[in-house]
Amino acid sequence: MAFMAGGVGSNASAMTLTTEPIERPESAGKALASVPRLRLTGVLEPGDSDRVRDILERLRSRGKSDGGELATIELDSAGGTLEEGLRIGRLFRQFGVTTIVRSKARCLSACALAFLGGAAVEAGRIVPSRRLEIGGRLGFHAFYAGREDRSADAAASRARGVAEGRAASAMIIAYAVEMGADSGLIARALIRPPEDMTYIIRVREFAALNVCPMGLDRPRLALIEQAVNLCSNATAGLLTQWTDLVHEYTAREARNLLLGEVSRSITAANVRKGLGARLEEIMRSGNETAKDLAYGELAAAGIALPVLQDKAFHMEDARLGPHTFECLASLSPHEQGAYGVALITPRGVVAPPHVAPPSCPALFLYAPDELINLRADLER
Repeated sequence: MAFMAGGVGSNASAMTLTTEPIERPESAGKALASVPRLRLTGVLEPGDSDRVRDILERLRSRGKSDGGELATIELDSAGGTLEEGLRIGRLFRQFGVTTIVRSKARCLSACALAFLGGAAVEAGRIVPSRRLEIGGRLGFHAFYAGREDRSADAAASRARGVAEGRAASAMIIAYAVEMGADSGLIARALIRPPEDMTYIIRVREFAALNVCPMGLDRPRLALIEQAVNLCSNATAGLLTQWTDLVHEYTAREARNLLLGEVSRSITAANVRKGLGARLEEIMRSGNETAKDLAYGELAAAGIALPVLQDKAFHMEDARLGPHTFECLASLSPHEQGAYGVALITPRGVVAPPHVAPPSCPALFLYAPDELINLRADLER
């Protein structure tokens, strides 16, 4: 028995896998190693993961590139067997292969699960490395069990189908967690019928799966609106705010606000009294250089103080009561990836629970529910 994609027809072509080298441009006068580009098309069938492993092992024997990835692979497949999709995805993660779906391609069902294995190595850690070009279709859905035999006992057959479907769903959710993807999004896709595809089209869906959109520019929004989006994304929508209730600060004013919050939390906790007294003295002194030094020292010591950019915006969620939950976003009007976010809580200044994928920080400048890949949904 194998779990199959609902939309794969009997006339679908078998998987093909091709490879070609790509020379990276020179960087700082040094030519970087070439990164092989793979392309996988067709239906995933039993044994295909062995073919993928053979190619990746050959590539690894030649040595890895400086970029932390063994290769990139472009996927264009309607799916196939669940087991092969999971095996191939684990191979991508094991070998450090970046997964890509191009604008005119589709990666559905078992292919989408394989896509979640996209990864690279940075500073000795495995990190997600997945890219979806705007217009490309990345879709998830429930699987069904393919059987050769048909039981005469319809009730028993249905019971087996339910049990097998639950087993498949549990296996997929565990896999999503293993790949560092949001299991909640995957679980919601699995409760829909096999023929009903869930496409990745919204900002929050890209973020939940650690997928970087390709071909997405900085939003044409006022800086204050981008700051609101930063705080909303960083808190997974917990903090939402009207822009007329947001306070704008200079970088210096934001620094003073955050230093004051750190000083307050230290004093309230009644610990490290010497540090608290020193901070209070620095804040009263008006010595800007001393404040800058204190800010840098506290950040280096592990307090979640962001790098401050040209402008900062401070917002408080009135629904949760005064001084209960606040967010400060500092960003540059010129560099789309240059921003910092900090949360102010009764425990002090803390890092936000969610961050944008490292390769596409500008994703968080959009509203969480914005449809940034609408063409994929329209082309179903």
